[in-house]
Amino acid sequence: MSIQSLITHDLPNLSLTDSGEKALRLMNEYRVFHLPLVQQDNYLALISEDDILDWDTPEEPLSFAEFVNFRPAVFSNTHPFEAMKIAKENNLSVVPVLNLQNHFEGVVTSEGLFSYFSDTNGIKELGGIIVLEMEPRNYSLSEISRICESNDVSIISLFIKTKNESGLLLVTIKTNRTDIQSLVSTFERYNYTIAEIYSIENNENDLQQNYNALMHFMNI
Repeated sequence: MSIQSLITHDLPNLSLTDSGEKALRLMNEYRVFHLPLVQQDNYLALISEDDILDWDTPEEPLSFAEFVNFRPAVFSNTHPFEAMKIAKENNLSVVPVLNLQNHFEGVVTSEGLFSYFSDTNGIKELGGIIVLEMEPRNYSLSEISRICESNDVSIISLFIKTKNESGLLLVTIKTNRTDIQSLVSTFERYNYTIAEIYSIENNENDLQQNYNALMHFMNI
């Protein structure tokens, strides 16, 4: 899926004749911290709220601003992952999108990207989560899949993150099963390190333990 389907045209564009004060009003009205500066269909820059607030003369047109040189963007044929990467690296509320001729197409919002990844990565699906910790050389998607399949468990989504301090991988597995204890036991049998477990059963056990502790305290 390309980023083009996520483009929104609900946000206004800024022009060189717009003042910094007008830009702030529009950002406040549309609840974003960035707006694209566009001349005809040419993308000139992405204007941020912080830059305008630091500007000594926000009443002047943006053509007088010295900070009109920040141009993050993605092409319309790229995957939403690229837009999310740019948004995260630059702390953006919107990401401009260009066509292959470098003409401005519109923007995708960070909220739209979040909704897309929520819908496509099984975040809304009910199921247990296991986080494995391992050396990068020990990572094998085929083996992890085989272990899940042997327990009649399907992987809804899988994420990998590197721990900066140790270089170890954290492999987060979202499954289609709420009862994942047998799957956990199988991973342990194959000498996998279980970093974290999230399941309905664990939550119910925690609630029961908390309740029992409360009853014991009250009886004292």
